[in-house]
Amino acid sequence: MKDTRVVQLFLSQSMEPGPGIYEVSITKDKEFMCTCPGFNGRNNCKHVKFVKARVDSNKGTYPLEISSRCTPEDADKAQDSPEDFRRFIIKYGKIEVC
Repeated sequence: MKDTRVVQLFLSQSMEPGPGIYEVSITKDKEFMCTCPGFNGRNNCKHVKFVKARVDSNKGTYPLEISSRCTPEDADKAQDSPEDFRRFIIKYGKIEVC
């Protein structure tokens, strides 16, 4: 979706078929979405609950955890588009294991 930004990646420890890598995104309207199979149909899952809880405890903003390998130029480039931001999160963001 055009107005969404990936904010968190999750690596699943379950033995489900498929990659077990899920992305939680937030729209400009503060709607949460997840790529996990459980989100489809319910519009909620443990990944979204995790992200919502962190947003709520941080005054409405998701507290990104970014690697120290990230340069200021990398961070600036990430702001160019949602896809650039997604690549930035994949490369420098903390991946949560669930």
